[in-house]
Amino acid sequence: DLNNNVDIQKAKEKEPPFHYKSGSIVRMIDFGPGVESPLHRAMTIDYGIIVEGVFELILDSGEKRIMRQGDVSVQRATAHKWVNVTGNGTLPGRVMWVLLDCKEVVDAKGEKVEGYL
Repeated sequence: DLNNNVDIQKAKEKEPPFHYKSGSIVRMIDFGPGVESPLHRAMTIDYGIIVEGVFELILDSGEKRIMRQGDVSVQRATAHKWVNVTGNGTLPGRVMWVLLDCKEVVDAKGEKVEGYL
C-alpha cells in the first residue's frame, strides 16, 4: 500500500512482522559458526539466497540440501530449518531472504496448514 505513505510507516517500525499481508519483507541474517535454526514454517513464499558461507537446508521430511554462495532456495510454506556448516561449522555465514505473503494453505486432507516458529 503506497497510499498515505503506509509503506514508509511500516518500514519505520522497530520490529516488523514476520511478513506483511499482501506484501514483502527482505531480511539479511548472519549465522554464527555452527548455528542451527529451529524447525519452522512461515505462511509465506520464501526466497533464500546464500550470500556467504555454506548451509544445510533440512526439510521436515528429512530431505537435505547443501547450499553454497549464490544458491537460491524457494520455500512454499514448508517446514524447514537451516544449519550453518561453513568451514565445518567453524565460520560465520550470511543468508538473505525475500518473504512474500501467500494465500491460505491447505493440506491433502483439506485442513488449514498453520505456521510456527
